[in-house]
Amino acid sequence: MFRATRAPGRLAITQLGVISTKDLNPPEKFQLWRDSLWNLMGRLRSEATGSTTFEGRIEHYDVGDLRICRLLARQHRVVRTPERRHDNQNLLKVAVQLKGASYFEQNNRGVLLTPGNWSIYDTTKPYTVSSIGDIELLTLLIPRARIAAPRLNLDDLLVRGFRGNIGAGKLAFQVMTTAFAEMANVSPEQEWEIVGAISQLIRSTMLEAAGVRTGLSVKEQWRERIKAYIEEHLRDPGLSLDEVAAALNCSKRYIHKLFEAEGTTASEYIWKLRLARCREQLADPASGHKSITEIAYSWGFSDSAHFSRAFKESFHLSPRAFRSAVPTVAPHGFPMLKGETDLAPAAHSSSPLARQLRQFKADTTHS
Repeated sequence: MFRATRAPGRLAITQLGVISTKDLNPPEKFQLWRDSLWNLMGRLRSEATGSTTFEGRIEHYDVGDLRICRLLARQHRVVRTPERRHDNQNLLKVAVQLKGASYFEQNNRGVLLTPGNWSIYDTTKPYTVSSIGDIELLTLLIPRARIAAPRLNLDDLLVRGFRGNIGAGKLAFQVMTTAFAEMANVSPEQEWEIVGAISQLIRSTMLEAAGVRTGLSVKEQWRERIKAYIEEHLRDPGLSLDEVAAALNCSKRYIHKLFEAEGTTASEYIWKLRLARCREQLADPASGHKSITEIAYSWGFSDSAHFSRAFKESFHLSPRAFRSAVPTVAPHGFPMLKGETDLAPAAHSSSPLARQLRQFKADTTHS
């Protein structure tokens, strides 16, 4: 059975899963690969196209509401066929080519990815991916809502190549690859910060490609900045509108106006985001040893009874009933898998990811 592991000596709950064909008999190798992609990446059909015995390895992490995988494999082809139900819950898939080449097709468009380039496509629609020889590929499953932006037509930008050596595409490429390399050393508090940084850089790349990089209004930029601050400090029980206004040097009245456009308030946004994070952790088997109260308090709640009432009002189940209903769900709603286990990479003495995040935060603060 699949069993997540963690880096020795680390307190982080971010865990590495590994599936490998290495020790299997030849007839079993591609069967494992086919079954793993079906479960892990969303009901994909695979076929081996090379003349040599197939070999493949998948390393994957679930962080926040993002799944990030590193795939190493010999030549093969993957097809997403039309399905009656959209099992991927409106996710987008980002493909980052590290070695070899892959050809992606969707909606009568095609793009050839070579090392250093990346692309993005829709997991709910049919597509085909053909590897050309041996490949190493980084893939990210990310909610479409995280990339969407006002006046950005995402569909026009799917299945096209983005360069990983220039502009926003370079920053996105660097953060995505560095994040995977260091994910085993990430604390729970940093997970959502990383997801937010990756999402914003992907979105910035697409805005840049669409020629609307500066198309966001001042109000929209401020609202995104406020949301980023809230997400970073969500676990702080003292987080308040006063604190947000003071930290970002703006008035409370202005913050009220910004959220008014979305039909909510900053306080309601904080409340709903905390409830969503609690729900995700209650569904996470890695947090099974934690009490409901402990989880609620870790996300800034200070009254367990009040939390339970708010949770039931929002999700139509009590926290206890919700946790009992999802005993076999993997972190963040992704399916559990069968496969090999392995140790996560050892901790690095330095942290390029931490430096990149600090720089990213500095850039977005002063932009």
